[in-house]
Amino acid sequence: MTLAIKNLSKSFRRKVVLDNVTATFPAGLTLLTGPSGAGKSTLLRILATADRPSKGQVLWQDTPLPAGRKTLRSVLGYSPQAVDLPEELTGREFGMHLAALKGLERKAAEAQFAAITERLDLYKDLDNQILTYSGGMRRRLIVSQSLLGEPQAICMDEPTAELDSESIARIHELVLERAQSAVVIMTTHLAKELAPHAVQNLRVSDGGATPV
Repeated sequence: MTLAIKNLSKSFRRKVVLDNVTATFPAGLTLLTGPSGAGKSTLLRILATADRPSKGQVLWQDTPLPAGRKTLRSVLGYSPQAVDLPEELTGREFGMHLAALKGLERKAAEAQFAAITERLDLYKDLDNQILTYSGGMRRRLIVSQSLLGEPQAICMDEPTAELDSESIARIHELVLERAQSAVVIMTTHLAKELAPHAVQNLRVSDGGATPV
């Protein structure tokens, strides 16, 4: 199973963020590194179908998008760095809303979400409104929803930002478990710590991506 980009470029007005990038993301953990503003988050958004490239292709299992977009989205998990969460919902309601959008059966989704949030020390707070959540709890909720449905492709943008060491260890453990059978692409300030477990490390800079 592979996610790939071919001759991909992305521009915002006159600013070129990604320039003719070609890369393949096999099963396992791929780390995206590089300076701030290099285009890492933009690349993840495109891979997660949250944005479209200006030029080039995204391919899932050798099928280019948009033809393969529906298929990719059905097996995709995305944990963005920043997201506006619905404050009025409880953590459980938010999780089940995302499960419904993914087409998951309710009972199975509830059990799966409970298991994930238990491992991330969030389960006891699921029936509280998100407006009461701390920044760390919100981060763990975003990560939890991205793992619902046992996705085959997972894009994670700084999933451990501003978390304590125990929460970071819990997320890393889950991510490495999923990377055994899924394509996992991650940006993280802890790349050195995860590097021994990665199948590849791509440095994004000057509009391109090169192996490290």
